[in-house]
Amino acid sequence: MTAEKIIEHIQKDAENERKQILKEAERQANDIIAQAEKEAKAQAKRILEDGKKHADNTEKILLSQAHQEAKRKILQAKETIIDECFTKAHHELSVLDEKRYNIIVKKRMSEGKRKLGNQCSVFVSRASDRQVAKELGLHVEGTIEKAGGVVLQSADGNIVLDYSFDGILKREKDTLRITVGTLLFSS
Repeated sequence: MTAEKIIEHIQKDAENERKQILKEAERQANDIIAQAEKEAKAQAKRILEDGKKHADNTEKILLSQAHQEAKRKILQAKETIIDECFTKAHHELSVLDEKRYNIIVKKRMSEGKRKLGNQCSVFVSRASDRQVAKELGLHVEGTIEKAGGVVLQSADGNIVLDYSFDGILKREKDTLRITVGTLLFSS
């Protein structure tokens, strides 16, 4: 074999090896690209799933907040209506006709007299209260600035019974609030 043939053979072998190396490198590059694409798709899927979960959680939170806000507004509206009922009741008590008013006051004065004794004093809110007190043999001590009703005080001044309409409504407000709410809003 001549030197030219040897060189030609070496060049051919080198060319074949170069092609083989290029083919292997291309195959490895394709494998790396395929693996990278696979990992990118998996990562994109995870990101989408995490985003969806986050969006679902955010939606649940926002819905819950909206429901709570709606309930709060409904409760506020109910409270406003109940307060209007108390205002109306207070007004209705303050404009009771004289006959009904005197029946209520007489009953309260009699109850107070029974609890505190005959020596108790009465504070009146209306002129007609003085006549009722006189009928029951009670001493009128003074007047009170109330929409109606009376306040009785024991002889020693230690016990006070507030039978004014304002006092009764104030004391009974929580119980009455529940009753009024039930009457107005139970389905």
